[in-house]
Amino acid sequence: MNEYDVILGEQQPMARWSAALYIRLSKDDGDTAESNSVTSQREILKEYVRQNEDVEIYDYYVDDGWTGTNFNRPSFQRMIQDVYDGRVNCVIVKDLSRFGRNYTDSGYYIDNVFTRFNTRFIALNNNYDSASKSMNAYTKCITIGVQNVINESVAATTSVNVRGTLNMNRKQGKFIGSFPTYGYFKDPNDHHKLVIDDEAAPVVRQIFKWFIEGKSIIGITRELNTLGIVNPTMYKKQKGWNYNRSNANNDGLWCDSTVRRMLTNQMYIGNMVQGKNTTISYKIKQCKSVPKDDWIIVENTHEPIIDKNTFEKAQSLFNRSIRKAPAKTEVDLFSGFIKCADCHRAMSKKTNKHSYGTYEYYRCVTSSKLDRTACSPHSIRIDKLEKTVLTAIQAMIDTAIELDVLLEKINKKTENNGACLAKKSLEKLVAERDKIKDMMLELYPDWKSGMISKDEYMSLKENMAEKVKGLDEKIADFEKNLADDNKRNENDFLTIFKQYGKIDKLTRPILTELVDSILVHKDGNITINFKFKDAYEQIIEFIESKSHLESIA
Repeated sequence: MNEYDVILGEQQPMARWSAALYIRLSKDDGDTAESNSVTSQREILKEYVRQNEDVEIYDYYVDDGWTGTNFNRPSFQRMIQDVYDGRVNCVIVKDLSRFGRNYTDSGYYIDNVFTRFNTRFIALNNNYDSASKSMNAYTKCITIGVQNVINESVAATTSVNVRGTLNMNRKQGKFIGSFPTYGYFKDPNDHHKLVIDDEAAPVVRQIFKWFIEGKSIIGITRELNTLGIVNPTMYKKQKGWNYNRSNANNDGLWCDSTVRRMLTNQMYIGNMVQGKNTTISYKIKQCKSVPKDDWIIVENTHEPIIDKNTFEKAQSLFNRSIRKAPAKTEVDLFSGFIKCADCHRAMSKKTNKHSYGTYEYYRCVTSSKLDRTACSPHSIRIDKLEKTVLTAIQAMIDTAIELDVLLEKINKKTENNGACLAKKSLEKLVAERDKIKDMMLELYPDWKSGMISKDEYMSLKENMAEKVKGLDEKIADFEKNLADDNKRNENDFLTIFKQYGKIDKLTRPILTELVDSILVHKDGNITINFKFKDAYEQIIEFIESKSHLESIA
């Protein structure tokens, strides 16, 4: 027989009851009224003891901030252990909802555990006392069962309402978390808003800079730890925040997963990302991940730490197959960019050692890994590849500069000719529309004065309204064409390529921003797929559309 297998029987009368006064409060299940406060509950329970001389207080058990939908509460578990150990033979609560809001588990403790251990249970506001002679067993069972069902339904309803309110706030871009993302503080004037933490934000910027420059995730982690920069968990603790995660790294050292999450976190570009995790149910508080498509993301809710261009560069690197030697902290210059032109698989870096020297090259290994017929052994030396790519990028930069000069000349020519004509035509249309609107205003007095009949008034008004509508459409088309012409001056291809000017060395940041992929053909030739291809074609198309102009040179 174990300690729980006691002999059941009628509860023997005792001179005194050793009572546990149990108190619980939680906003999670709707406990917001002042009457439910810890102080209020304590006074009610003490008053009952004062009025009943056969009851003495063994201890107070207070769970402040713990939901009633499960019983994994520290003070509750301590109380139950005292029941098992025979220190307590009476449990008193203000009402059944304080004891718990889970119908099944509440019934288990009241009907099973307390009965087996001859423990008296009292719920004051429910007029329930298991030692009462005036209430038979059937009535007690019904009373407890019905009230526990009601309490659980209240918890379920409150959970739905709370979740609805939280989701509404999330969709409005309000921050509802307990602790902000590393790099931000809660706004002292509005805790639903975030402001940049000037101490942590430079660390975030440096992590993105290192990654785009070619440093690996492991390399970044080692660098942060070498510099003695504490990880986000330790940083929050140093700030005096009551931040505690059971699975968090408490030694202050960074880990790879933390760096990786930061590099993909849209919070750093000013987007509020919430709803990534949820609890299984209002009873089971275990956390589970939410599919990415169901995250609640609201753009431009706070000041960004990282600009969108930098963030997009980082994301493009994540989508590549990037490898590095185990002893190195930086990835190779072309890692993730080199692909076989035939099978389109990433090529492997090899080293060839000879008596006359050593060189590195990329080789397609599809045929050796799959089948000889799967692909042919394409290869290219890295030193030659680097020179070729550098020359091609220099040529594209020169092209961007030349196109920019040509575009400026076209704009000046257009401004002196077509643009002026377009603006004059637009002004003429606007003036004509305004004139018709003025005439429409004069129709009503003419009708009322008897100068025109009602039928004439309605007919003229309808005709003028149609003319105004047609003129509005023409004006909108003119304004759109003028805006499109101005937009072409803000071409991404020109802006991005021009900024590099004359470069004499190829770096990973340059490669990341300008190149999408490099394809190696069987004969050793390469195809470079540059980014901003659409922007390049748009500017060429625009220039060709202006070919009717007189010679620009």
